[in-house]
Amino acid sequence: MKLNHVANKILLSDTKKLVGVERSATTKLLHHLIEIERRKLYCDLKYSSLFAYCVHELGYDGASAQRRIVAARALAEMPEIEQKIEDGKLNLTNISLVNQFIDDPVQKREVFKEVENLTKKECEQKLFEITGKEEKTKDKQKRISKDKIQVAFVLSDETMAVVDQLKNLLGKDMEMDQLVQFMAKEAIKSVEKTKFKQAKPRTSLSPAKVGRAIPASIKREVYARDKKCTNCGSTRNLNYDHILPYSLGGPSTKENLRLLCFQCNQRGRIRAGLMAPPPG
Repeated sequence: MKLNHVANKILLSDTKKLVGVERSATTKLLHHLIEIERRKLYCDLKYSSLFAYCVHELGYDGASAQRRIVAARALAEMPEIEQKIEDGKLNLTNISLVNQFIDDPVQKREVFKEVENLTKKECEQKLFEITGKEEKTKDKQKRISKDKIQVAFVLSDETMAVVDQLKNLLGKDMEMDQLVQFMAKEAIKSVEKTKFKQAKPRTSLSPAKVGRAIPASIKREVYARDKKCTNCGSTRNLNYDHILPYSLGGPSTKENLRLLCFQCNQRGRIRAGLMAPPPG
C-alpha cells in the first residue's frame, strides 16, 4: 500500500481512526479468548493451554500472548475496563503489570483507575509506590548455542543452603548444569513412583476385581504406556481418564484408561456432557 498521495490531515485523521478500530478489535479478541478458555476449546486442537493456542495457532509471540490472556481474564473479572481499553486509557501492558503486583480484585479495580493514561515506566513507578514492593525479578532464559540455554534466576538463602547441602552429600564438585540435571532426574523418579505408582511391577487385577479406584498395578501400566497426555502431548498435570466414563459403565481397566492433562480431561468431560463449562 502506498500512501504518498494522501494529504497530511487525512493521513493523520485516518491513522487515529485505525487506532480506534484496532482497540475495538482488541476487546473483541479478548472476549473470544475468554469464551475459548471457558469452553477449553484449545484442547480440541490438541493444545494443552490457552497460551499454547495463542502462540502456535494464532501466531503471537510469548509475551504478546501472555498480555492478551492476562487482559482477557481481567476483562472477564471486571467488565468495566472494556471501555477504558477501547478509549486507550488502559493498555494491555499496564493491565499485565497491575496483575503482577496486585492480587486482590477490589484493590485491582482501584489501581486500574490510578494507572490510566500512564506509560509503562510511569505505571511501574506508581505500582511500586502503591504496594511498597521491590522490583520483581523474573526468571530468564536465553539460547546461547544449538544445545545450550543460559538461565538466570534468584534463589532464597534457604534454597541455596539446601543446594549446598546436596553438593556436600554428593562429595564431588559438580557444574550447576550437572547438579540441576541430577536433581531433576531424582525428582522425576520420586514423582513417578508416588503419583503414577511406578515401582516394582505386579500382576494386573482382573476386570471383575477392579472398581472405580484404579489399582496401583494398572496405574503403572497405563503410565508406562502413555507417559504424556494422549490428546495434546503435554506432560503437565496428568490425570488418569476413563475413555468410556465410569458413570456410564466404563471399567477401570488399562484398555479403558488413558492419560490426559487436566485441561484436556476437563474438555473431555464437557464434550461428554458430564460437566458444564464454567459460567461466562
